[in-house]
Amino acid sequence: MDNILGLFEKLESQSLRVQPNRCVVVRNRNATCRRCAAACPTGAIAVEGNDLMIAPEQCVGCGTCATVCPTAALEAQKPDDKELLKAAVAAMQANDGVAVIIDEAMRAAAEGRCDPGKVAVVKHLGRVDESLIAVLAAGGASSIVLVAGPAAAEKAATGTVGDSVADGAEGEARASQTAEADAAEASVETGVEAVADETAQRVRDTAALLLETWGSDAAVKLTGKLPRSVRLAEPAEFDTGRRGFFSAMRDEARAAATITAEHVVREKLGMEEPEEPVFVKVSDDGTLPHFLPERRGRLLLALSNMGEPADVMIDTPLFGHVIIDGERCTSCQMCATFCPTEAIHKFGDAATAAETGKPFGIDHYTGRCVQCHCCEDICPTGALTLSTDVFAADVTRRGRSERIEMRPRKYQVSSPKSIVNAMSDLLGVPNVYER
Repeated sequence: MDNILGLFEKLESQSLRVQPNRCVVVRNRNATCRRCAAACPTGAIAVEGNDLMIAPEQCVGCGTCATVCPTAALEAQKPDDKELLKAAVAAMQANDGVAVIIDEAMRAAAEGRCDPGKVAVVKHLGRVDESLIAVLAAGGASSIVLVAGPAAAEKAATGTVGDSVADGAEGEARASQTAEADAAEASVETGVEAVADETAQRVRDTAALLLETWGSDAAVKLTGKLPRSVRLAEPAEFDTGRRGFFSAMRDEARAAATITAEHVVREKLGMEEPEEPVFVKVSDDGTLPHFLPERRGRLLLALSNMGEPADVMIDTPLFGHVIIDGERCTSCQMCATFCPTEAIHKFGDAATAAETGKPFGIDHYTGRCVQCHCCEDICPTGALTLSTDVFAADVTRRGRSERIEMRPRKYQVSSPKSIVNAMSDLLGVPNVYER
């Protein structure tokens, strides 16, 4: 039975790839990040202590958790980021530069009346992140339109969404009634704003701010109305939705067969499942291994390709600026030790700074900061705060944004006399003897 349950777990978790060693909570139990669990609509994610747990039987594959995860510890599959980008670029090119991304609900509502070659489909709009929008804009998109299915909008504006997928003569008749069409669209927009997923709205707002700051003319729109440019003039002669369904099922069957075969072979041969290490080892410089999520790399490259940003400060959920209170800082450099992306980087030698007089401290890189707040959570004296206001120019700056020098510690932690010296300071007694 355990083997069967293990097989089911593998088959049901194909829509999400988990890399625990990237999770800031797994790296340090004092981290307070719970964004994935808060965003999950089905409660499939839980974080306890140093453990990130996924209940695959509850996961619906919406991808929202992957969008909000700052360190890409969770990565959506089916499609993954590269597959989704490829589909969105193809749809944009087929639609004269307008990139249209629709959710499954809209695909089902517009079945047979929407040109499948002009849209990219995601299960839920929460799957779309800022890097995807930025890459499309940098690639020449005139606008990026995110279209939510009718179910949500109908709750707030009954009867208006049905018009959004109209086709044929009836659709043309409505198009001639400009005033009525505009009023209906405005009603739909209001409905979507009222009930659309919070993650999709946040991504839309953040991406729009970035594009404006970097001087892009591309517009970002979240709507419940299917753009007329992607509608078919005549209903399709074949059921494109059904054809796509069976194509997807074929791919799912192949993947399931592969997993099942591997599972059976291992069971018959008595082979143990290789377990990926959850915890990572400390590097030679005393820090945990660093990484930069591919999604962040694509975002920075796209913004750089747009040119120089406006000379302004921006406040987004994506980037952060470290502020350290020098009076409270003990120069422990734990912020750099646990920073997952190396947005905080050690410089100099803290162990010999007192003797050599050479400076040491941390360098901060705004573009690499994913605003996970791990540094703020683990600072033992509360000397560090992470501001969400950053200079736009610092985001794509190749070098460090700021260098913060620290004071040499009075006593080195690695010294065998460190406890004795600390007790001497605490008691105010110059001579504390050990036995």
